[in-house]
Amino acid sequence: MPKKAFDPSTLKAFGNVAAGHDGVLSDGSGIVVKPCTNAEITFYESVTAEHPDLAPHIPTFFGKLELSADQKAAQGAADSGFVTTASGAVERLHGRKLETELHIVLEDITHGFRKPNVLDLKLGAQLWDEDAKPEKRARLDAVSAETTSGSLGFRIAGMRTFKGEPTPEVHDDLKEFTEHNSNGYWVYNKMYGRKFKDHDIEEGFVAYHLPNGSGKRELERAQEVLDYFLGEVRDIQKAFESKESRMYSASILLVYEGDVDEYFKTKELLAAQAEKEPLDDEDDDEDLPKLAAVKMIDFAHATWHPGKGPDENAIRGMRSTTVILENLSQKVGKHLETA
Repeated sequence: MPKKAFDPSTLKAFGNVAAGHDGVLSDGSGIVVKPCTNAEITFYESVTAEHPDLAPHIPTFFGKLELSADQKAAQGAADSGFVTTASGAVERLHGRKLETELHIVLEDITHGFRKPNVLDLKLGAQLWDEDAKPEKRARLDAVSAETTSGSLGFRIAGMRTFKGEPTPEVHDDLKEFTEHNSNGYWVYNKMYGRKFKDHDIEEGFVAYHLPNGSGKRELERAQEVLDYFLGEVRDIQKAFESKESRMYSASILLVYEGDVDEYFKTKELLAAQAEKEPLDDEDDDEDLPKLAAVKMIDFAHATWHPGKGPDENAIRGMRSTTVILENLSQKVGKHLETA
């Protein structure tokens, strides 16, 4: 959560998107503003009012916003499919603009990271809600049947990861799936995740740089991050197993510090902070950098259904994700033993 008051006049196109619709804006202080549906606003409001136990697992909700002319101009840069980051690099985003004047103001999950590595896992074998037209149902059912959405209950929807500059040969091999690469970032489009099957889905997580096998420090980071991800996804799964909801096309967003040196600097800083007296203001930790984060996002098609039980469609994808994270953690552990 940002410490300072939110100033809508500072909004610019957001550069850390891994997947989803274009048109996302940020003020740089820990806020994102994105086009949304009434259902998404209602879902966040209901969590605040009736399901506070879910709050730690979703971005903090700050309300709704109507954009001014200047803000719409900034959004136009994002709508074009390209954004200019603070460093001047241009990156292709994912998805089309959601045609709506309604915008939601949320916590920026990537705030606090120097080089955020972002992975978006879209949950569910059924990707459409009950209001979807027959042609949309058929199209999304075909995507599910041809990808790990159908077989595992999730698929990689997008990915943005810091790896350093690639060699031309590697970049050429991936140009079908890499929308743009600049300043050491590889940005993978939605088609990248669609190419995987059950037997090779772990390759996508390895491409996310977990693990990269470059050395002991990288393996140590991978072990710590994977174990953290595993614990968080299990907590999210447990929380939603106790709810009677339906969340079509919701995602789990995984983020970790992609700069290895920065990761270990942050680890030392947080350890030193933990040895001090408890913070007087619970918001004082907002200025601290982060090592990793996991949140559920994208509730445009989320509703509550009392009496119908938990959302097995989404929860199945969470279970599959924990299996993969656990397998990768075990493999990294074996590599560490010989490193």
